[in-house]
Amino acid sequence: MTEARDHFSERVNRAIYGGEITFVTRGRLHRRAAAIVPADMVDHYEELLDERDARIAAERLAEIEAGRMETVPFDEALSRIGLTEDELNR
Repeated sequence: MTEARDHFSERVNRAIYGGEITFVTRGRLHRRAAAIVPADMVDHYEELLDERDARIAAERLAEIEAGRMETVPFDEALSRIGLTEDELNR
């Protein structure tokens, strides 16, 4: 992380102008902890996640509408896991 701190602006510029990814590591084993990446890459990743989530939601809704999946009212679901709505909103 020391090197990343020392060269932060350079690494950000490389991400912006060169599309370069810089991994920030930590510890003796240099495990990846974070990354400096181009913002458009993150935007694209978020779009992919949104598409995946929409697909999963549509699949679940189709299963519910076809009667292949049980639904549970919200208050009953809370009761099953031992929570009240007040506890959930904290």
